Amino acid sequence: MRNISLYMYLPQLEALGFTPREIRVYVSLLELGTCAVGKIITHSKIPSSKIYETLDKLKSKGLVSFIVKENKQFFTAISPLHITDILDEQRRGFMAEALPVLQSLEKKEKVERSATLYEGVGGLKSIYELMLRELGRGDTLYVLGAPRLAQEKLTAFLLEFNKRRIKKGIHMNILYHADAREHGKIREKMGLTSVKYLQEDFCVPAWVDIFGEYVVLFNIDSSPTATLIKDRAIAQSFLAYFDAIWGSVRKY
Repeated sequence: MRNISLYMYLPQLEALGFTPREIRVYVSLLELGTCAVGKIITHSKIPSSKIYETLDKLKSKGLVSFIVKENKQFFTAISPLHITDILDEQRRGFMAEALPVLQSLEKKEKVERSATLYEGVGGLKSIYELMLRELGRGDTLYVLGAPRLAQEKLTAFLLEFNKRRIKKGIHMNILYHADAREHGKIREKMGLTSVKYLQEDFCVPAWVDIFGEYVVLFNIDSSPTATLIKDRAIAQSFLAYFDAIWGSVRKY
């Protein structure tokens, strides 16, 4: 176990808005790997009365995921690279010194399943950064039920994301809502992009993205949220569902 005093060498995280408790819990999880609450309390020295509140805040920032095994929650720290994803360009400089330190703490283990809740537009954008890291040339991103509302709220960001996606050689098959044809027409003109539309009576603010071993459930109705699930079997099931719908609808 490394010296707890190392937390004192991470003022950059406090400058970015992380509380001392959040830093101690996050760093503890980096060192411990996947574990239950008891180990986190012992390692971080955070009182049990505050541990779940702190974990919830880290989950909302997309920095902690969890799984449930035999009715018990096990928590995992998301890679420190993810912190950079949720920052704007101006604040990323604060992480330049802290990032290598955090990465050196990270216990390398293969996490086969996890679920992480993201809140706010920044959380949604960090998932798209993950897509660009995980997918490579020749891979495909599948989008099921892209609503007009999402295109309107995230227009500039999504256009920039797609430019970067295409530059990396990543394909996209996207099923739009029928009322999002205006935005679909823009995507149809892009390279490495296939577009189809769902029937008129299918119109909800939520949609699903599938990439690699990940599934993302997005909702941008009021307060944007996204649930990122890492589970190969679940991703394959959603992909089969996507393929069935894709094959049943017309391109235009």
